[in-house]
Amino acid sequence: MSFLNKFQYHYHSKYLDELSNSENYLELLSYLEKLSNEKKIFHDLSFRYANHAIHNLSDDVSNKKIVWINSFLSEDKEYVLSFLESYLSNFNSLKQKINSYQDEINKILLKSEKIDFNTLINHSYFFQWMVINKQKSPYKFISNNLPFFSTEKNFNFSKSNITQAYVYIINHPYMVYKFIKRNNNNDQEIARNIFLNLDHKASLEEHNGSSFYLSKKGWHTNIQSWTDANVINSLKGKIISKKELHNNSYEVLSSIILHLIQSGVEMDLNYDLIDDFVKKNPLKQDDLDDEISSKEKKFLDKYVNDIIENYDPL
Repeated sequence: MSFLNKFQYHYHSKYLDELSNSENYLELLSYLEKLSNEKKIFHDLSFRYANHAIHNLSDDVSNKKIVWINSFLSEDKEYVLSFLESYLSNFNSLKQKINSYQDEINKILLKSEKIDFNTLINHSYFFQWMVINKQKSPYKFISNNLPFFSTEKNFNFSKSNITQAYVYIINHPYMVYKFIKRNNNNDQEIARNIFLNLDHKASLEEHNGSSFYLSKKGWHTNIQSWTDANVINSLKGKIISKKELHNNSYEVLSSIILHLIQSGVEMDLNYDLIDDFVKKNPLKQDDLDDEISSKEKKFLDKYVNDIIENYDPL
C-alpha cells in the first residue's frame, strides 16, 4: 500500500471506528458508499467494517439489492435464467447478464484469491456489499448453487437488508441423480457421492485465477436450507418445481415475475413478453430415460422421501 493510500486508509478508518463504536452502522455504510470510486480504499475499508455493520443492522444497507436464482444443479435453472435475462432486457435500468455468485465475487477481488467455505461464511455480507456497490442496476440478479447457511453467531448466507427476493427451482431427485450419473460414466458410487455429498468434500472451481473450494452439500441439505420457512419469509422466497415449469411454462414464469414485483422489485408485469418468450423458447423435456434400479431408489429414498412428499407435484 502506497504512502498516500496508507494515509487515506488511516484517515477514514479513524472516523469509521468512531461510527462503529457508537453503533451508528447506517451512517458507517453510507460513508463507505461515498468512497466507492476509490477502488483500493473502498475495498479495504469495506473488508474491515462492512460485515460487522451489516450483521448488526436491520435497515436496508443500500438502495440496491440482490435477487437470487437458486437450484442444486446449474442446468435446472438455465431456462429461468434465460427467461429473466430476456425479460429484463426490455427495461433499461434492469438489463443485465446473470452470472454465478462465484463470478460476481471474483469481479470484486483485487487479486487472485483462494475462497473456501469458511471464507464465504465469515465474509458473506462483505462480498454481497461489494457486489451491489459495483453495479448500476438497483437489483443485481445472481445465479447460485450454494446452500443457505446460518452460523451459531447468526451470520447467515444473506440478510433481508441485502437481498430483495429469491427463487429456488427444484428438480425431482431421481432426475438430478440420473443427470449426475450420466455425466460420470454411469458410475453409481460417484453419482451417490456427488448427489448426497457423502465425503463432505468441496469441489474446485477456477474463475479467472481465483480458486473456489465450495460445497453445494447434498441435494437434500441444499433444498432444505432454501425451503426453510424462516428463510422463505425473511428473504421473500418462491419455490417452483421444474416439472411444473415444463408443464405450465407460461403460468410459472408469470408467477415468478409477479412474485418479484410483490417482493418489491420495481418492474412491470408484461404478459405479452412472457408469452412471446415461451412460444419462441419451448422448454424441452429432460432426455433422461436411464433407469434407476430399485436398490438405488431405496438408497436415495432415505434422504429424499420427505422432500418429495412436501413438494408434489415434482
